[in-house]
Amino acid sequence: MSEDIGDMTGGGQQGNKSAAVPAGSPLEDDNLLSVILCRLPSVPSSLPRASLVCKQWRLLVSDPRFLRDFRSHHQKPPLLGFFSVDFLGNIEFTTMLGPSSDCICIPAERFSLQVSPASRILRCHHGRVLVLNQVGTRTMGQHFLVWDPVTGKLLNVAFPPGIDGKMMRVIDGGVVCAATDQGHVHGACHSDPFRVVFIGEYKGHIFACVYSSETRAWGNLYSMTSPLAYFVTNSPKCPSNLVRNNSICLLIFGEKAVILEFDWGRGTLAHIDVPSDAYQFDAFIGGMCQFMVTPADSDSGGLSFILLSSFSVHVWKRVSHGGTDATWMLGDTIELRKLLSLKPIMSLSIMGLDEDNNVIFKLTDSVVFTVNLETLQFKRLSTQLPFYPISFHPFKSFYTPGVRVCAGHNDIKSLSGA
Repeated sequence: MSEDIGDMTGGGQQGNKSAAVPAGSPLEDDNLLSVILCRLPSVPSSLPRASLVCKQWRLLVSDPRFLRDFRSHHQKPPLLGFFSVDFLGNIEFTTMLGPSSDCICIPAERFSLQVSPASRILRCHHGRVLVLNQVGTRTMGQHFLVWDPVTGKLLNVAFPPGIDGKMMRVIDGGVVCAATDQGHVHGACHSDPFRVVFIGEYKGHIFACVYSSETRAWGNLYSMTSPLAYFVTNSPKCPSNLVRNNSICLLIFGEKAVILEFDWGRGTLAHIDVPSDAYQFDAFIGGMCQFMVTPADSDSGGLSFILLSSFSVHVWKRVSHGGTDATWMLGDTIELRKLLSLKPIMSLSIMGLDEDNNVIFKLTDSVVFTVNLETLQFKRLSTQLPFYPISFHPFKSFYTPGVRVCAGHNDIKSLSGA
């Protein structure tokens, strides 16, 4: 344990408690110490390592009040990694924390789930994962699974009443935290209520509905005639959709591309045409270009439509003219080759959108970058993808594992999520 004392305090004198924390030191003041420790990184290993320093630190970082202050200070949970489904129906987790002790803190058995081979992940949001679980063949039915990987809680949610789960084509869905407490920080919502959003298509109509964990029931069922003449499906190019607290936007495809917007707060289900000049790109529908919907900015609540062609990102913003009248305006063109210092022989693809509106890009050699198209800030994630996933679902959550100290050396092991 003396080795960690030297690391945390900077004293470097092993086994000498007085040198690590002198008598009368500000570190003996729990209030001041709490303020200091709240500024540790929000990665899984931070608090377990701090708990190894001494009993005072261990009691402090395990206090629920401190954990609330810790999350409140950071506001946004870290990106732990991503989930994908293999061909056998196993939901697998790949960490994005790099080769560090943080990887040890995330137990593979907790962050994995066995489902049927035909199942698929719909969305990860606010620390939960929404899975469409298809039992056997499609004619046997399907239902939703709401999974909290940190706590291991798994909830089955049947389809809304009046919806035939055997015949309905599920386009997409989402899961969002329903907590409205002042100062609530998403990413540690394990005991808070949630909502499941469902969007499907059947016989030329689009259906949408919201399930509440508080009432354990589905709300009103909304429907509209499909804006597409045939074959409605979600975007195969960008699996992530745009989820806000009261609305969800996703791209659907048939003979054209359309943005489907379901606002359950206002009780509206509508569609928005994509920018008409996006079709000027030869391979817009053919598969060479990639595209997705993102927030226009953090304040207006508007939409942006982005299209990736080679190494160039073209951005359209939806400009309101008052009332319901709005048009798309082509704005910036961002050259990612210059921004990321890419070589001409590389290729670039969009993997999705995280909860902080950073677009996730993957290079040919499986290196992953996040880029904020508003600020142009970018970050290279420390772990390479082991394979090219069919689906890519970023998972962000606060995660504080327990600690076990083995005889003779310090061994951080995951015992519980908090």
